Amino acid sequence: MQTNPKVTNIAINAKGGAMTLIAGTIPASKVLVQEDPAYNAGVQQGLTGYILDPTSDPSAPTPTPAGIQVWLPNSAGQQGPAFEPIVFGGTDGRVHGGEGGYTGGEGTPYLNLTTNSATAGGVLLVEWP
Repeated sequence: MQTNPKVTNIAINAKGGAMTLIAGTIPASKVLVQEDPAYNAGVQQGLTGYILDPTSDPSAPTPTPAGIQVWLPNSAGQQGPAFEPIVFGGTDGRVHGGEGGYTGGEGTPYLNLTTNSATAGGVLLVEWP
């Protein structure tokens, strides 16, 4: 049976502002984070932030790697770790949830984010069960 993903809209601050915690809301076999086109007339700003250790305390998550990351807007179908969307999961970003391989669950810290510009924005957190 095919299952549709759960999509959560999350507002984020501009670069230099407080980072917004992006955390899981369901047990997910694949997680994708990308800029929400409802902000800034659909013009992507890029994202800046930290990938978080999913086993760390959500109230004080540990960055891994420790350095700040930048994800560039995907304007021409670029792929890879330097471009949006940010994907968590197994091969091609997907693990088999029915077999117990999940990227995380409710409250799992995935990212701390801001936009990569002086303009605030938002992201879509897309989670597949």
